[in-house]
Amino acid sequence: MKQIVPEIYVKDCKNALEFYRGLFGGKVKNLQMSDDLPLFQDTPGKVVHSELHVNSRCVFYFVDIFDPKRKNVGNMTLMLHMDNMEEINRIYDVLQNNGTVGMPLQETYWGAWHAIITDKYGAPWALNYTPKQ
Repeated sequence: MKQIVPEIYVKDCKNALEFYRGLFGGKVKNLQMSDDLPLFQDTPGKVVHSELHVNSRCVFYFVDIFDPKRKNVGNMTLMLHMDNMEEINRIYDVLQNNGTVGMPLQETYWGAWHAIITDKYGAPWALNYTPKQ
């Protein structure tokens, strides 16, 4: 396997994409809007495909939800391993704003700092930072 890239379906993807770019940094690439594609003319203003390249190892695809029966992200949580306490605290603070905290940021029995949050766009995140021993 070469790489795994999560494709995350969110409501209001255009605004969500800017939110995530502001949160994680990086560059938006390959943005494809429904307005430009004949197949999607009935759903103007929606994101058909976008890529957020945070760095060479962290890439997310974000897509608008077209089917009202589809949940945002199903049966999984996106685990982010952080580089330091400052980063996990910053990401935690932003995601919890208008989100739902499943597990507050805390030190765990396995020696890491960990939190679980569903953000305001419905995407579930697990944040993890393991200090160097």
